[in-house]
Amino acid sequence: MASEEIGEKPATSIPPDVTEEILLRLPISSLLRLRRVCKRWCDMISNPHFIKEHAYRSPKHLLLYLPKLDRSSVLHPKAFKPCNATIIDEKWSPLTWAASHMDPDDHLFASCDGLLCFYKALTYTLKITNPATGQCLQFLKPDGISLNDFHYLYSFGFHPTTGEYKLVHFLREPQRYKSGQPFHFDTIQVYTLGDDRWRNIKAPRPCCMVNLGVVNVDGAMYWLTEDEGTSCGMAVMSFDLREETFASIQLPPMDVKETAFCANPKIAYYITEIDEKVCIVTIPYQSHVPRWRRYNAELSGRMEIWALEIQVEHRWFLKYSIQSPLVPRYVPQPCFIHREKILLQDREGSVCYHGLRGEGVQIEQGEEVKLLHLGPYRFYETQSYFYKETLIPLSRYAGAAIARTPRPFAPPVASN
Repeated sequence: MASEEIGEKPATSIPPDVTEEILLRLPISSLLRLRRVCKRWCDMISNPHFIKEHAYRSPKHLLLYLPKLDRSSVLHPKAFKPCNATIIDEKWSPLTWAASHMDPDDHLFASCDGLLCFYKALTYTLKITNPATGQCLQFLKPDGISLNDFHYLYSFGFHPTTGEYKLVHFLREPQRYKSGQPFHFDTIQVYTLGDDRWRNIKAPRPCCMVNLGVVNVDGAMYWLTEDEGTSCGMAVMSFDLREETFASIQLPPMDVKETAFCANPKIAYYITEIDEKVCIVTIPYQSHVPRWRRYNAELSGRMEIWALEIQVEHRWFLKYSIQSPLVPRYVPQPCFIHREKILLQDREGSVCYHGLRGEGVQIEQGEEVKLLHLGPYRFYETQSYFYKETLIPLSRYAGAAIARTPRPFAPPVASN
């Protein structure tokens, strides 16, 4: 009897708050195993408060995603590579995923609070996964959506007050498909996780440049839109995920100067997120290609990044002014700056980073730190999102979706 008491005492005598603090410091892969040790630990780890606190403490990473390559030609006979994902951890070391829920034809279109959203090009479904737990939800696309549909016409966001996750589809006007203005829309379609249908919400203006990025910050989605009433012809549109209302935000005044690379420069605009702030990226370019046809941004001349400080007053401040190197460099979309470093690619497929010290930065080729090699001809389509592990149970939000809970994704391993 005494031996039994001695054997049970260490596990039961630890105060609950101490146990919780210990568990909060562990990675999710360990927590999933520890949930099976006893009911007390299972209840603690499954508690919504614990899940929220653990997610808050989890480090934020960059997720580098490359869609599938399917090219057959004389130069590239039967060239096929499935999509793949690489985690850039807090120490800026690349970790390769063995993702059990990432099918070869999946196309990533959003990352929010540890949940990844994939566009299924060959089916009429969208997929949301929690890589840490292996749970997966599949949703039908809005009714009638088949042709002229692309991954960048979807986004996904979370509102911290309501606790609701929402899928958003930018419904393009059919008459614009071949008009040279392919991203005009007059309606967005919203699906709240846990519901059983998509809802149509009238947009305030028939124009949107979601191909230049959509970011989710503090319960709202932001994207660029054309605005003839401004000096630069562009503005930021926001969509509040709680009230489901729109607002227009004016851009700061921006000047473009001639450089050795661009004699008659124009401005390319992109939207991104840095330090949980909405940011506008401006890069001079010299091209007759319409804004909607450009892919990842090429560093040419000086890149300026303006951060939105106060939304109500439309107050912006210059966060970075980055001078490009002499050789071509590209930045993936939509998130490419993290922990005061910028993620870069070259035409040969090498991925590297460069430190950002202070507001004004000169990118020096010799100071770049190489991370990995993705292969040639892929620099224009690489995507980069923020990602952190979470215990959020997708089964709670299943609704009309198809839920699956297979084995979790294999833990990332260091890339060679």
